[in-house]
Amino acid sequence: MPFESQPELPAGKPNLNRAIFDATTERLTLMDVWRVLLKQRLTILLVTLLFVGVSTYYIIRTKPVYESVARIEIKPNNPPDVGLQGLNAVENGQDNDTALHTEVRILESDSVLLQTAQSLHLIDKLRAASHQKGESADPPPSGQLTPAERVRLIGYIRGGLRVTIIPDTDLVEIHYRNTNPELATEIVNQLVETYSDEDLRLKYDRTMHVSTWLQQRLGMLKDEASNAQVQLAEYQKEHNIVGTDENSNLTLQTLGEISSDLETAEADRIMKEARLHEYDSLNPNLQALMGDNPALAALHTQLTDLETQRGELAARFGPNHPEMKELQVEINKVQAQINNETTLARAQVQAEYNGAVKVENDLRQRLAEQEDAAYKLNEGVAQYAILRQEAELNRELYDAVQMRLKEASVTAGLSAADIAVVDSAHLPITPVAPRKTMSMTLGLVGGLFCGCVLAFLIESIDDTLQTSEEVESATMLPSLAAIPHIAYEMGGRKEIAKRKAAAEFLPARQTLASLLDPKSSSAEAYRGMRSSLLLSSIDTPPRIVSVTSAFPGEGKTTTAVNCAIVLAQRGERVLLVDADLRRGTLHHVFGITDLSYGLTTVLAQPDGRNEMLAPLPDLPTLHVLPAGPRPPNPAEMLSSKRMEEQLHQWTREFDRIVFDTAPVLAVSDTQAVAVLSDAVILIARAGMTRKRALMRARDLLLRINANIAGVVVNDVDMRLETFYTYRYGMYGYRYSHRYNSPYSDKAYGYEDEKGE
Repeated sequence: MPFESQPELPAGKPNLNRAIFDATTERLTLMDVWRVLLKQRLTILLVTLLFVGVSTYYIIRTKPVYESVARIEIKPNNPPDVGLQGLNAVENGQDNDTALHTEVRILESDSVLLQTAQSLHLIDKLRAASHQKGESADPPPSGQLTPAERVRLIGYIRGGLRVTIIPDTDLVEIHYRNTNPELATEIVNQLVETYSDEDLRLKYDRTMHVSTWLQQRLGMLKDEASNAQVQLAEYQKEHNIVGTDENSNLTLQTLGEISSDLETAEADRIMKEARLHEYDSLNPNLQALMGDNPALAALHTQLTDLETQRGELAARFGPNHPEMKELQVEINKVQAQINNETTLARAQVQAEYNGAVKVENDLRQRLAEQEDAAYKLNEGVAQYAILRQEAELNRELYDAVQMRLKEASVTAGLSAADIAVVDSAHLPITPVAPRKTMSMTLGLVGGLFCGCVLAFLIESIDDTLQTSEEVESATMLPSLAAIPHIAYEMGGRKEIAKRKAAAEFLPARQTLASLLDPKSSSAEAYRGMRSSLLLSSIDTPPRIVSVTSAFPGEGKTTTAVNCAIVLAQRGERVLLVDADLRRGTLHHVFGITDLSYGLTTVLAQPDGRNEMLAPLPDLPTLHVLPAGPRPPNPAEMLSSKRMEEQLHQWTREFDRIVFDTAPVLAVSDTQAVAVLSDAVILIARAGMTRKRALMRARDLLLRINANIAGVVVNDVDMRLETFYTYRYGMYGYRYSHRYNSPYSDKAYGYEDEKGE
C-alpha cells in the first residue's frame, strides 16, 4: 500500500476512521464484585486473620464466666385477701406492668445490693484482694464501710447482675455472672432473700408511718367536729331557726300564700277593668250583655218593641199621626229609664273596679314586706346550711379516719408485694463466656465482612485499570487484546531445545514470548491482537503501526516486538523500528552490540549505511532497526522531511512497519510518528496505568488526528477477565486458563511430545 499522509482535521476533532465504542451505563455486576474480591484477596485474608487472631486472643485471655439464674413471681397488686381494704389504694390502682417495673427497680436498688453484699461478707474478700495487690491500706478498726468501699460493693454486684421480666407474666429472672460459680449462686439466692425482707420492711414502715400520721390527724379532726357542732347550735338559736330543715318555716309559707292571693286579685282587677271599658264605650248591646241588671235588660226589650211598632205606624199613617206622637212619647220615656239604669250600672262597675285595685295594691304591699322578711331569713339559712354541712363533713371525716386507723393497726405488714420463689439458683456447670464457637465465628465473619468493605474502599480509591473492560469503559476505545502476565516456563523437549538455541543470543528471553512459547496464552493473545489490527480495516489494513503508552514501564516495547513477530510469522516482510531515540531498548532485546548504527544514522546520513538486521534465524522476514546514537534533537529529527521520505522508501521495501515509540505523555517525540502512522496502538498496563493518564494520552493522540486502532492491556491477571474459565470442545480441544503456569503445553490442550 503506498504511503499517504492522513488529511488534517480541525483541532480537537477526533479521527472518524477509528472505532469507538458507545459508552454504556456502568452497573455493578456479580462479575465486577468477584473481580474486586479476587484482586484484593490478600487484603481480605489479612483482615480476616487479624479478626480471627483477636478473637483467639480474647478466648485465651478471658477467664470462664458462670451464670446463675433464679426465677421469682412478683404480684405487686395482689395483697393477701383478709377482707380489709388496703391502705395503698394508689399503688393498687397502678397498672400491673408499671408496678412490676417498680419492684424490679427496688430489687436493683443500692440498698438491696449493699445489704446482699454485707450478708455474704463480700467486703472481707474485696479488702483481702486489695491488700494483696497493694491497692489500699488496712481497713478501719471500727469495721465500718468507707464511702469508697460502699461504692465498690455495690458496683461488684451490679456489674454481674441482670434482671429481666418474662413477657406476659409476673415472673422475674435474676441472672448473675462471676468467675466463681459458687459465689454467683450465693449472690443470687441472697439477693432474692434480701429483696423479700426489704420489700416487707419498706411496706411495713410505710403503713406504720401512715398509722402514726392518722392518729395525729384524728385528734385534730375530733376537735374540729366538736367546734363545728357548737357553732351550728349557737347560730340556730341566734337566728330563731327551728328544726333541721331550713326550707320548712312559716315565713316562706306565708310568702307563698300572699303571692297566690295577689295573682287572684290581679286577675279580678283585670276583669273589672275590662267591664268598665265596655260601659265607657256606650255600646248598648254590650252594656246589656255585660250588665247583670234584669230591669235594664227588660227596658231594652221594651224599647225594641216600641221602635218596631213605630216603624209599622210610620209606614201606615206617616210621622204626624196622633198615635205616632203617643208612641214617640212612650219611647222617650223608656229611653230615659234605660239611661238612668245605665248610669247606675256604670257607677256600680266603677265601684267594683276601684275595690279590686285597692285589694291588689294591699296584697302587693304585703308581698313586698314578706319578701324582705324572706330575704333576711335566707341569709341566716345560708349561713346555717354552711355551718351544718361543715359539721357533717368533719363528723364523716372523723369516722373515716377512725376506721382507717383501726384497719392500719391490723393490716400493717400485710400490704407487701406477694413474692414467691419459683426456681432457686443452682450451681452452674457450664460457663457462659467466653463462647468460643460464636467468638470464632464472629471473628471470621466480621473479618470477612470488614475485609470486603476495606477491599471495596481500596478499589474505589484506586483508579488504576485492571481489565480490558475497564479500559474500554474509560477510553471508549476497542480493546485489541488482553496480554496475560508473562512468566517464562519450559515445556517439552522440543521447545527446550529451541529456547536453548535462542538463549545464546537473546538476553531478554521473556520479551519474545510469541516466538519462544508459540503455544502459550500470551502468544495466542498477541496473535489475537494481530487479527484485530488487520481486520479493523479489511480493505486497507494498516501498514505503518506505532506502539506507544502514556508513561514508561507499561510494556510498549514488549508489545511492539511481539506484534512484529506475529506479523512476520504470517510470511510478511516486517520492519521493527526503535523510534524511542532517548531510551531505546530494542538492541538489548535482540542482542545487538553495534550501537553506532540505527534510526538516527539513517535519518542523519541518507547516503550512508542502509542495511536492516534480521537477528532471529527462525524468523528471517523480521528486520530490526535500533535507535542508534542518541541525537540532541530527537523530536525535530522524527518530524523532519527526511523522516517522511525514509518512511515512503520503507513502505516500498516492507509489508509492515512497526514503530516502538517513546511514551506519549513523557515526551513529544511520539506525536510526529503517530501522525505518519496508519494505526496507533495504545498500551495500558494492568494495575499500573491510571485512568486519567490513559485518557490524557488518548486525547493527545486524537488532538493531532492520529488514528488510534485500540488499546492493548498488558500484564493482565486473567482471572479478572470475563473469560476466566472456558472450554472449547470443537475438534477435541479443551481450553482452561491456569494462572500459575500460563505457558505450559497443557494449558491449550497439547500434551508433551514424549516420543522426541
